Amino acid sequence: MKQIKKYTISGMIIIIIFLVIAAYYFSSLVLYPKVNCNLDHHVYCNGPSEVGLTFEEVTITTEDKLNLVSYWIPAKQSKGAIILVHGHGGQRNEGIRFAKSLHAAGYNLLLLSLRRNHGGFASMGFHEQKDVSAAIQYLKKKGYEKIGIFGFSMGAATSIIAMANHPEIQAGIFSSGYGSAIDVLVESANRDFGIPYYPLIPVVKLALNIRGEMDIDTVRPIDQIASISPRPIALFHCTMDDYVDYHHAKDLFAKAGEPKSLWSPECNRHERLWNFDPKEAESRAVGFFQKYLK
Repeated sequence: MKQIKKYTISGMIIIIIFLVIAAYYFSSLVLYPKVNCNLDHHVYCNGPSEVGLTFEEVTITTEDKLNLVSYWIPAKQSKGAIILVHGHGGQRNEGIRFAKSLHAAGYNLLLLSLRRNHGGFASMGFHEQKDVSAAIQYLKKKGYEKIGIFGFSMGAATSIIAMANHPEIQAGIFSSGYGSAIDVLVESANRDFGIPYYPLIPVVKLALNIRGEMDIDTVRPIDQIASISPRPIALFHCTMDDYVDYHHAKDLFAKAGEPKSLWSPECNRHERLWNFDPKEAESRAVGFFQKYLK
């Protein structure tokens, strides 16, 4: 009997140690993703000059004292300013695919560099709210009152929450975003690693919350998207997205108020709508902002 008890205790200790190590590993994947420019994904890795745009690097300081070195692309005949917000593990260059057409339509562009690139960590949209808030203040200080936002993946989720909390944002496009941060993490853990919710995910959540000084369960754009109305939004999402399932777009669209639109081309890679159909993607993005940010 004592031997059985000894083995039981030893087994429990091993399981606990395994859960702690695994939780640290998976929470690190979320908090500290490798940052890189993927030519297949982002296309343009050498800055706005690669598409013939004149730009300057500007430093935007957040309330927690991070300096976000971002791209500022001014327009001669300004219709307003648009903040472009990149995704998890991405960089400020992610929005360059849309930058040339939006700039040609007369918009000033701020390609925001998020905190993971400047001494911080990624938080699926929780702390990135401070980055977007700082960007809004930067534009307001420059005298811009017509502000739009265009977010990609995690940047889309971040932008939904930001737009709900900032009435200064008049129009928003959310591309390949998710309705709930923890839901998309649970789905990816199951899909990519075959990990069920129990027993590991609750421990990963705890690790994320402690290490990231956040509450990951509160990053739920789906709970806030309705409050954006009557300001206009557009959702872009591949129907066969291989990372953020298409149901997130459908769920967000169902919760959103009018005016709203959903473009869902039959592409099968995450955040590759522009890559799938550049002409249509640019036409829809420019058309949306020309209609609602003027």
